[in-house]
Amino acid sequence: MPDRPPPLIEKFNGTTDPEHHLRNCVDSMACYSKSDPVKCRAFSLPLTGEALEWYYTLPPNSIDSFRTVTTLFKKQYAVNRREVMSATELINLKQGRDEPLRTFMHRYSEAARRVKGVTHEFIISNLPNCLKPGYVSESLYAELPKTMEELQEKMTKFIKMEDQRHYRKKIDAHVTEAKREDQQPRDKGRNRKPPRGNTLVPLGPRYDHYACLIVPREKVFEKAL
Repeated sequence: MPDRPPPLIEKFNGTTDPEHHLRNCVDSMACYSKSDPVKCRAFSLPLTGEALEWYYTLPPNSIDSFRTVTTLFKKQYAVNRREVMSATELINLKQGRDEPLRTFMHRYSEAARRVKGVTHEFIISNLPNCLKPGYVSESLYAELPKTMEELQEKMTKFIKMEDQRHYRKKIDAHVTEAKREDQQPRDKGRNRKPPRGNTLVPLGPRYDHYACLIVPREKVFEKAL
């Protein structure tokens, strides 16, 4: 082993893309040592978890070269390989009607990285057609960014705007619901009927017919007194 410490390589636990890990490993080891035995012995250093357990299950003396260990590694974790996408698949990638911009941009970026040989210009010019119709797609189409850095800066602003709009909608919805709940007890009190025992019955005439007085009213009052 060389006198200097081995390079720091991103850890691999058996759940991510093995091709991505191998590229990092090969590039880092190329600057560390060209010796095949050294690279074989250093191969296990970034492995962790289930991947490290797999490495220790390899039979003794089964690794005769760095190519052998990488071949065994790729076979073991072939199911984790990210499938390569075509440019046509990237063109047909569309944002869902209710899909947040943040979610779609993560999906678009992941898909673009899986397309081999695609240029930054294509990734930028294709994006407006993949976004759902609206302010973001129209603004982006009217003034396309020239670099990936500029694209990222613009999309970050649009994402913040959308997040703020969704936050305000949630606040307004909570306020409306609180007002509705506060109004319900008042409406119940306003429409409440009085108890049946205390119901006031309007008074009317006691008899249907009354006899006409044949004596003056003064005479009647005198007898009553």
